[in-house]
Amino acid sequence: MNEIGAHNLDGCMRTYTGKTIDLICPDPMTFDIRDIAQGLAFKAHFAGQSKHYFSIAQHCMLVCDLLPDGLKTDNKMMMLALLHDAAEAYIGDMIKPLKVHLPTYVLVEDRIMKAICKKFGLDHNRIKELKPYDIEAQQIEYDNFYNGVRSISYLSPDEAAKQFKLRYIRYYSTN
Repeated sequence: MNEIGAHNLDGCMRTYTGKTIDLICPDPMTFDIRDIAQGLAFKAHFAGQSKHYFSIAQHCMLVCDLLPDGLKTDNKMMMLALLHDAAEAYIGDMIKPLKVHLPTYVLVEDRIMKAICKKFGLDHNRIKELKPYDIEAQQIEYDNFYNGVRSISYLSPDEAAKQFKLRYIRYYSTN
């Protein structure tokens, strides 16, 4: 058994900022926006199966951009849109056809998202309100990646992390 002091590291990971995250029993206080930005910016959306690199961080920012004006004045919803896939910063993005066969993964993902929402003072139950905009973002991305129908920008992982953190600051500072 791997242990540091009395802390069991089974089911734990180290983050960009050096924190230890327990993926099975996540503690909200261990989550850091810098780790979330780093993890999402350096993970490709659509399992990397696109002509150009497009990060999960960019996907989250696109969801923010698609919210209607009425929700864009609600900084808690903007923050929730930005963080709606934040668990993937720690456990990766699993494509839906595989996720439906791994209920334990879905349980772990949900626990992590609940802890992240608690950390940032967000209502986890409101994530479902973002689903239409998440689906719209995925359709825009799909059309761009595979059909050449739309044009979206491609940011490097470093630039995506930077832009993600700037949005966090904007939404957080106005809460």
